[in-house]
Amino acid sequence: MLFSFLTYELLLFFALILPAGKLINSENSEFIRYDTGGFKWNTRIAFILVLIVFIAGIREVDEGIDYINYLRFYNYILEHGEIGKHFKANEIGWDYFNLTFGKLGIPAGVFFGLVSGVTWFFFIKGSYRFQFLLPLMFFFVMAGGFFFWTFSGLRQSISIMIFFYAIKFLAEKDPLRYVIWISIASLFHISVIIMLPLYFIKDVKFNRRLVAILYIASIFLAGNSWFLSKMGDLIILISSQVDLLSMYARHYLEGDMFTENKDRTSSGLGILVRIATTGYIIYKSDYVLKKQPKLRIYYILFFIGAILSNVFLAVEAIGRILHYFNFLFPIVIASTIYYSTDKYDRVVNVLIIGVYFIMFNKMIL
Repeated sequence: MLFSFLTYELLLFFALILPAGKLINSENSEFIRYDTGGFKWNTRIAFILVLIVFIAGIREVDEGIDYINYLRFYNYILEHGEIGKHFKANEIGWDYFNLTFGKLGIPAGVFFGLVSGVTWFFFIKGSYRFQFLLPLMFFFVMAGGFFFWTFSGLRQSISIMIFFYAIKFLAEKDPLRYVIWISIASLFHISVIIMLPLYFIKDVKFNRRLVAILYIASIFLAGNSWFLSKMGDLIILISSQVDLLSMYARHYLEGDMFTENKDRTSSGLGILVRIATTGYIIYKSDYVLKKQPKLRIYYILFFIGAILSNVFLAVEAIGRILHYFNFLFPIVIASTIYYSTDKYDRVVNVLIIGVYFIMFNKMIL
């Protein structure tokens, strides 16, 4: 346990100090940037990626609920050179990714380290023209628990990060490359297909007042079983048009598990912190987007996820889809903190970072 604690503390430390970027700015700061010409690799960021690969490769088997099943799947290929018929079929990209490396005899630790490397490669590239936000993005992706979730949801993690990278093509109004990358992501987790229609969100205007009203309303809707039941029926009807999506939807949405999840109405520090932080992001959103309009798409997508996360609180099936939206939290909160520079903002920013740092340490202990 001590080794794991020190390992993750070290990763967080390097993620904060190595990528170029200032965590908290003052009103007269000369270091505030608004965007760059594009993403550029450097040795410091590459080192962070290598460190993530190493940590993912040596992690314990029990780190990640689904990891043991992925490990068994890969070890069978290592031993027999084929995918066992007793394993359920996954998306073709994931199966052949495993099959290729398994037939080459690549050890499991190395393989799963590389899987994490691919995942976080797209996260880093997804910073787009805001590479200077990476220190804060890394902090919140780890302190918010997203980093550790990727140790479990391996297939969907790759899919989510490719989607995160593909958002740049929404901003650049390049539908062909957006569709291509979403199609590639679907080879690892079919659920990303739901993100295809979001191309048209590039034309949606941001309205802070509407977002605030919907977000507050969503808090009061949390735990409403009648509403969830009707929404479950609607989702099953829509997803029935795609065989694989229909399979996922029926597995998760049919039965009492969807409408009677006892954890849905539970309270806790994490939920309260999330609501308070989102409220702060809403409050500062007009100010931030006035300084950097290119972040608009990220904010809109994030708030869609934030609102629906309240409505479908603790519903696993919907939560898996909302991961695509909620993984935008790091870039949204990072930009909020980065561009909020007056003395009162800086106090709030320090408090937010402090609270998330405490939550991070509680998570890894």
